[in-house]
Amino acid sequence: MANYPDWVLAHKKKGTYINKVGDRYYLYAAHSERVPGTKKVRRVCDGYLGRITQDQGLIPPRDRPGTVFCSVEYGLSSLILSLCGNIHSGFRRTFVVNGDFIMAASILNYIYGCFSQELFQHSWLSMHFLGLSFPDRTTPQQETGIQQGTRMIAETLSRTFGDSLAYVTAVFSLVTLVSSGKGFHCSRLPESVPVFVERYALSWRADLWQKSTT
Repeated sequence: MANYPDWVLAHKKKGTYINKVGDRYYLYAAHSERVPGTKKVRRVCDGYLGRITQDQGLIPPRDRPGTVFCSVEYGLSSLILSLCGNIHSGFRRTFVVNGDFIMAASILNYIYGCFSQELFQHSWLSMHFLGLSFPDRTTPQQETGIQQGTRMIAETLSRTFGDSLAYVTAVFSLVTLVSSGKGFHCSRLPESVPVFVERYALSWRADLWQKSTT
């Protein structure tokens, strides 16, 4: 678990999780469920419970029907992980305890050019790697692993998509998971996403999530 202040952790109960954005803390209800056909477990947001402050404690949300409470990047990070399973497996063998962190940080570093706990929490990766927290400081060995992972991800995607790489990564990065308090829904897919899925025989899927119609 992240190193949150005691006045924040006092509101962390079973079936909830905390999301830090800047210097603010937000509490969400959630449950875990297995991804059909796999051994993977994902965290499903069940709704926004409010903002936590040191002076006022938990401040419940105002009743605003239809408000989208949170959104996480999904398309590109999940695409990378689906294509780079061998890299992930290698990190788990090499780093053992920190293999998942090295892989998640490498994916974020490829996408954004940097990595952090905040970027991780706003990514589907935080739902895939349940309970993973980024360390306050990385060791030289971890830094080397992340740089290597970033290069290997770049090589894998370049080899897979060739001249289409820039456009593929652009359109997949538009795919998000959004929550309106009743679990996560996949955003509307750009028209070219299913075309690329078929053209390159990708194992990437969006139908694991209830699609939004808005």
